[in-house]
Amino acid sequence: MRIEFPNPFASDGVWFKGNLHTHTKRSDGALEPHEVVKRYAEAGYDFLAITDHNKLTLIDEKESCEMLLIPGEEISVGVSEVGTEFHFVAIGIERQWEKPEGMLTKEISPSRLVKEIHSLGGVAILCHPYWSQLTVHDMLSFDGYIAIEIFNTSCHHSIGKGFSTTHWDDLLFRGRFVWGVAVDDAHYHFNEHRPVDICGAWVMVKCRQLTMKDVLEALQHGLFYSSTGPHFMNVHFEGEWVHVETSSVKTITFVSDNGKGERWTAVGKDEITEAHYKLRGGERFLRIECADREGNCAWTNPMRIIAE
Repeated sequence: MRIEFPNPFASDGVWFKGNLHTHTKRSDGALEPHEVVKRYAEAGYDFLAITDHNKLTLIDEKESCEMLLIPGEEISVGVSEVGTEFHFVAIGIERQWEKPEGMLTKEISPSRLVKEIHSLGGVAILCHPYWSQLTVHDMLSFDGYIAIEIFNTSCHHSIGKGFSTTHWDDLLFRGRFVWGVAVDDAHYHFNEHRPVDICGAWVMVKCRQLTMKDVLEALQHGLFYSSTGPHFMNVHFEGEWVHVETSSVKTITFVSDNGKGERWTAVGKDEITEAHYKLRGGERFLRIECADREGNCAWTNPMRIIAE
C-alpha cells in the first residue's frame, strides 16, 4: 500500500492561522470591516478573508492591523435536490463577481460559477453542506472546488448544523478528494443563549511567506489543518503505520472506510497526546481528527490509500 498525503508537517515553511469566511456590515454582519479585522488581529490570526454576500469588500492597508487580508466574496447559485441554494466562498478573486445579465441566480449552475471564480483568479470552497441541506449527489454533480466547510461556527451556534464531516466522508469514500476547512462564517450575531460566532475556528496553513500567493497555493495543495482548539504537532509514517502527535486531547480518531479506522480515548487518564494506526488493507482514505474535553476539534486533510 502507498499513502498519498500533502503532509504540511514534512514541508518547509511557517504556520499561519487564518479564517476564510467572514461577514461585515457591508452585507449582513453586525460590525464594520475595520472592527472585524481588529478582533481577528487581537485573537492572533495572521490572515483573514472577508466574504460578504455578493460583494467584494476591500479595506485600506492602514486598517489591516498588519494582517494579510485576502479578497473574497460569498456567492449563492443553483438549486439542490431539495430546492436549496449552493453557497460558495470565492477566495483570492481579483474583482467582484457579477451575475450574468438577465439570469436568475437559480439558473446559474455551480459548475459555471466555479469556473468563473477560477477566471477571476480565485479558488472556490463549498460552504456549510449540512446547513444547506446538500446531498452527496449534489456535491458530486460538479467539481473544481478545492474544499468543503467541515465546520462552520455560525451554523453551529445558530441551528446546531455546523459539522459537515459526514458529507466529507461520503465524498472521500466515492473518490472525490477535497480538503476540509473550519471557518467562522462570522456575522457577530449572538444573544443570551447563543455564543458569538467570531474567532471560533481556523485553518493552520504551512507556507514559506505570509503572502496571498503562498497562502492560496498552500490551500490548493492541502498544506494545512483545521481546528476549533486542539493542535496537530506531527503526522509521520513508518511502513504501514501512521503516527500522529497532538496537543492534549481526550480522543484521537483515525477515520476511514466503514468498519476501518480506530479511536484512541483517554481512558483512566486525563489526556493523550499521541496515537498510532496500522493500515489494515482495503482502506480508500484515512483522515485524523482529535477532540479535547470541551468538545473542541481539529482535523487533518485526508490521505489517499493506494493498493500496490
